[in-house]
Amino acid sequence: MPDIFPEKIFKPINPYPKSVYHQVVDQIKKSIFEGRLSPGERLPAERVLADMLGVSRTSVREAMKMLASEGLVTIRHGQGVFISEQDPDEYLKQFARHLNVNKETVTHLFQIRKILEPQAARWVAEKGSDADIQELAAMVAATRRQLGRLRSGRLSLLAGHDSVFHHHIAKATGNTVLVRLMHSLLDLLADSRSRSLSIPGRGERSVEEHGKIVDALSRRNAEEAEAAMLAHLKDVEQQIIASWDKTSR
Repeated sequence: MPDIFPEKIFKPINPYPKSVYHQVVDQIKKSIFEGRLSPGERLPAERVLADMLGVSRTSVREAMKMLASEGLVTIRHGQGVFISEQDPDEYLKQFARHLNVNKETVTHLFQIRKILEPQAARWVAEKGSDADIQELAAMVAATRRQLGRLRSGRLSLLAGHDSVFHHHIAKATGNTVLVRLMHSLLDLLADSRSRSLSIPGRGERSVEEHGKIVDALSRRNAEEAEAAMLAHLKDVEQQIIASWDKTSR
């Protein structure tokens, strides 16, 4: 019987997908870098964490061993697993130096972001609720206040702020497909964010650029909001690429 299927319908399956425990490690690392987990905080029990993540206890156990070997967590027998009492800024700097994401991937990511997010800002200006815009303004104001008094943990604060700000913009559009797209981009967004925050002054600059976006949103100026978001993304992209080129010389 002749082969009735076109040759290109089926493609080889990657025999080496990223292991489950590596994915657990990535989730916990990003939670540390974005300030959702604090130094000294105890993680949920192994069984609870496995249920929360939808993975086996073995995967959680292997992930904890890897995190402990990197100094990110401390395993205290009989007590649990704790986030190490170290400056989270150092975590982020180390993480940024060992990212697997490459320059081409970041360029492609920003090509997509520059299409989606300026339009999102426009939609929020046009039809977003007053409460959503006020919440965005409060985020920027709170981050500015915290930066004014923090000596350590600044990068973690900035990472958390950036993540919440951009996701709230997507949510405020009321477009559920856009929100799902932003969630799908989560890993790449986190990787590029870590890379950008390792550039001195980049995080603080982003907060000020977020302030310009919020100012336009507050005045319901859709064109200015769209332009401010595009200018922000272009500025971040240019600095990341420039940093990459500098370190590769």
